[in-house]
Amino acid sequence: MRLEDLQFFVRVAELGSMSGAGREIGLSPSAASSRLTTLETAFGAQLLARTTRRVTLTEAGRVLLAHARIALQEIAQARSILDAVSGAPRGFLRISCNTFFGRKHILPYLVEFRADYPDIQLEMDMSDKIVDVIEEGYDLAIRGAPLVDSSLLARRLGGNPRALCASPDYLARKGIPKTPEDLANHDCISMASVPVWYFEGPDGEISFEIKKPVIKVDSGDLTYDAAIEGIGLSVKSLAHVWEDLRDGRLVAVMEDYPVARTGAIWAVYPPSQFVPPKVTAFVDFLISKYGRTPYWDTDYRLARPGKSGESSTLSD
Repeated sequence: MRLEDLQFFVRVAELGSMSGAGREIGLSPSAASSRLTTLETAFGAQLLARTTRRVTLTEAGRVLLAHARIALQEIAQARSILDAVSGAPRGFLRISCNTFFGRKHILPYLVEFRADYPDIQLEMDMSDKIVDVIEEGYDLAIRGAPLVDSSLLARRLGGNPRALCASPDYLARKGIPKTPEDLANHDCISMASVPVWYFEGPDGEISFEIKKPVIKVDSGDLTYDAAIEGIGLSVKSLAHVWEDLRDGRLVAVMEDYPVARTGAIWAVYPPSQFVPPKVTAFVDFLISKYGRTPYWDTDYRLARPGKSGESSTLSD
């Protein structure tokens, strides 16, 4: 029995799909099936019931899954301890990240990171889905949402201020809202998971329920695209749109009523006695690129473009 076979079995159980788990590591369907057959032979029991549509755990599979997760966690812990002793950041680093943040604030720096840490292999899963870091086997996740799992370790990468914004074309066509009450007469772009917007008013928080959105989407990138195209108003993280606000592609409105419940952007990772050096190295690297006050967490009106290939900086 090989360790990678056990890891593959756990991933098949999590996805409910042998082909899906195989695609993640570049296995053909026949190679994936062969790997599971080898594991079943080693344990002398059928672990998965296979159909043309999906696979399900047998009773023996459920028993093995419970113990395999513990065993793999113990092995990962041992590796973390050994890496911490040696101090050498290395190994496979699996990261979950919001799509826009990964594209705008991580990918531009990866050439430099790889040059600094050639022994770290990266896998990035970029989507708007909030993953279970521990259950789904991630080493690290970047989150702009509130941290609901207090067992995770976390380091703050920066603030997550948001703005209500629209394109100049939309505002010229529909006018500029001044208060939350004005939004009832405007075209609002709704994120399916965020049906209510919250603003800070002079007498406390004000909520606005988007009852008739001009468009409802399931992706933060699509709300951004819709705003850029002039379809309507959208609440966006400044980490996403600060360059668009600076350059005039979008305009922030209702600034007397700031967007509430903004939170921060965090790097989160599973609890461990020793944080793997590969995780520490990656998070430290990101913080060194963003600065003590990240460029998106400042007044975008003071920002100027940086040199080609570099992040933007603040003017003096």
